This record gives sequence, structure tokens and C-alpha cells, in this order.
Amino acid sequence: MIQFSKQDKEFIMENFENAKDIFTEQDIKKVLRVIDDLIMYKGFDENYNLNDLGRKAQRVYDSIYYNNANPADGL
Repeated sequence: MIQFSKQDKEFIMENFENAKDIFTEQDIKKVLRVIDDLIMYKGFDENYNLNDLGRKAQRVYDSIYYNNANPADGL
């Protein structure tokens, strides 16, 4: 089971219509890919710098990654 912090859950609930599906997903790579897609599509300003949403999403991505990374899985 993928572990999410309180801040991770709040961010996902605020930014994804399919939050329930994200919370029940068993493949961490799929969860991280969804967050990465959000960063790529909405997380940059016109100069390709991270905007506020991008920085928040990156923190959530990193949190989920580090709280669930298993070296044996190649993460």
C-alpha cells in the first residue's frame, strides 16, 4: 500500500478529480506519473520556471517517492 502524508492527500484531493483512484492505486510509478503529468501541463510559467502549483506538486511527488521508495524496485 502506498503511503501518503496528510499534505499529500490534501494536495491530491484539491487537484485531481480521480483522487479516490489515486489513493487506491498499488503501483507507485503510476501515482508518480499522474503527478508528473500535472507538473508538465500546469506547473510551469511562461518562462518555463516552476510556478506555485508546480512547486507544490513537486514537493508532493518527492514526498511520495521518498516515503515509498524501495531500492529493490529500482525507484
